[in-house]
Amino acid sequence: MIQIKQLSKIYSKGKNQVTALEDINLTIEQGTIYGIIGLSGAGKSSLIRCINRIEEPTSGEVWINKVDITHLSPGELRKVRKKIGMIFQNFNLLSSKTVFENIAFPLRLNKTPENVVKEKVMALLELVDLKEKAHVYPSQLSGGQKQRVGIARALVSDPDVLLCDEATSALDPKTTKQILSLLKEINQSLGLTIVIITHEMEVIKEVCTDVTILENGRVVEQGKTIDIFSKPGNEITKHFVDQIQHLPTHLHNGTLLSLSFTQGSAGEPVISKLIKELQVDVNILAGKIEWIQEKPIGKLTVEIDRNTVPLSQIIDYFEKNQVRVEVFNYE
Repeated sequence: MIQIKQLSKIYSKGKNQVTALEDINLTIEQGTIYGIIGLSGAGKSSLIRCINRIEEPTSGEVWINKVDITHLSPGELRKVRKKIGMIFQNFNLLSSKTVFENIAFPLRLNKTPENVVKEKVMALLELVDLKEKAHVYPSQLSGGQKQRVGIARALVSDPDVLLCDEATSALDPKTTKQILSLLKEINQSLGLTIVIITHEMEVIKEVCTDVTILENGRVVEQGKTIDIFSKPGNEITKHFVDQIQHLPTHLHNGTLLSLSFTQGSAGEPVISKLIKELQVDVNILAGKIEWIQEKPIGKLTVEIDRNTVPLSQIIDYFEKNQVRVEVFNYE
């Protein structure tokens, strides 16, 4: 659906150059909700704007539906963009126009017959649960309602792709959850491919099937969201994922392990069997359950006695029982 190949973006100001993106490669399958996450300055917004060529890539390719949009003429690009919707952090609504007129605006630009405009706009107002707000102005709406208008406007041209640039970062947690639920419903009902740019791991956890982590303009990790949450392989990924407990600064005589129990191991007495089979002491320090795409991941932080059984044997035991292990070094 979307394939990005060796994409780079360099901004120039006078003699100074800033590399925002460097050698980005990723594939977004049709019908998925794909998350791209990173800290401020990681290159997230530059990447999403390169996907529809609001920003011109310095080098590389962006393929959408088997078309390399980086080599299209302005006229050809305008046609492709009609099938790419976009919603923004600050809503970007026209304050002088009603909700109905904001949503209708792209259709009227294309001189769509008025009966078609009315039919499509009213159907979208129902989809985003704003039918009673059709004739009010943006200033009369809450933040969540404004974003619903933005979503409806992005959908009015029947896009194949919906790009969301920090679409929930200006919203409170309850409203964020409602908007994410709406995006998930749209994805499922319309089969729409959705790309979400965010700095919030809760957003990724809630709706994204796949995720790419950016740092300093480069991809540092990518994969299925449930796999990234189970065992993050990079320090910046751990920054986003590891928010479950305060780790101790001093251990008595043990090794600290972070354990992730997925569906294959969540219902099994893995710890008690470990204690019986290997005769090892286990001190459970913290635990919780995360839900990723409606699938549970159990998280435990444990201290294992390092003197009785080799650590490699303990790790081997856990991995054979489908428990992912991360070892914290406190030497």
